Amino acid sequence: MDVGKYGFKVLDVEFPQFHIEQCYKYEGQDFVVAQVSQFDGDRWTEHYLGDSGTSNTQELLSLFSCHFLLLTWKAQDEERLLFLSDTRRVRALEFLDYMIAEFGLVRGNAGCASGQISSAILSVQISDMDLADTMEYFLRMAMSYYEDCDWIEANCYGVENEAEIKQMKRYVKQRIAWAYVKSTDVVPVGEQVRIKSLENESGMLLTASEDTYIMVGCRGEVYDISRAKFERTYEATDEELDVFEQMLDFLPAIEKVSDGEYISLDDVACLCYPKRGIGIYGVELKRRTKVFPANANQEYFLGRPGDYLAVRLDDCTDIYVIQREIFLQTYEEQM
Repeated sequence: MDVGKYGFKVLDVEFPQFHIEQCYKYEGQDFVVAQVSQFDGDRWTEHYLGDSGTSNTQELLSLFSCHFLLLTWKAQDEERLLFLSDTRRVRALEFLDYMIAEFGLVRGNAGCASGQISSAILSVQISDMDLADTMEYFLRMAMSYYEDCDWIEANCYGVENEAEIKQMKRYVKQRIAWAYVKSTDVVPVGEQVRIKSLENESGMLLTASEDTYIMVGCRGEVYDISRAKFERTYEATDEELDVFEQMLDFLPAIEKVSDGEYISLDDVACLCYPKRGIGIYGVELKRRTKVFPANANQEYFLGRPGDYLAVRLDDCTDIYVIQREIFLQTYEEQM
């Protein structure tokens, strides 16, 4: 197999505890893929997904001198995977979901994720893609993850492409109810919570403050918004959120980082309405796209073909992704 055509080179390493059979480094990224044997994968997976997972992850990544590590091994009639990441450039759960999308089982979070897929099902995929073996499949998919995707840095993109952005169609939110809650109405100032949005299923950390609000979307999804942006965009009311009247797909909730407790937001959230005239530039995505917001502390948005790239009319660096179904349900073209 010519690993070079996938952007990889052979990495010669020896770690007795892993019994490495093949090991490759992706050129241009601090990313290593290793096939191992005689590996107690279930024990190691729980080890890295457990409470001390962050420190364990860093230790293993340091051993391989990389920021992203994919370990693969065979267990009975399945292929198993363990992926580790220590940066916000790649979320572990999202990466593995891409590698074995629709065919495998994946669990984890932003820093560590595990996956499993039937060897028989994977063999069909390998044959359909005209590849030689399992390792070639993983290398091909890893390359595709990076290359078959647009990576947008909002700060730079908004400035360098301002003229192009302003040629996009304009859209405004329809006059339908959304909901909001002040983060400090849920937990004390300074406490961290995890919110899971449709564009970030592994969850984003949020620190409660007077300047941070939590929005509840039309399906029950939650995401953060600054107090200043909220006040520019929405008219707040004292009307309480009624999840049955609003016909939400699921109950909005956040997770406390300190103890893992889930807090329902439907008892404390109030309705709000988009202010008239506030709009966005929007365009339908043709390729898988990652958007890294201008706020460096925020996780990236992940968009898929059919979703919409949105840019605020009054700030070309305020760029995000709106899932297709939600966009069509809540926005209309500004004539």
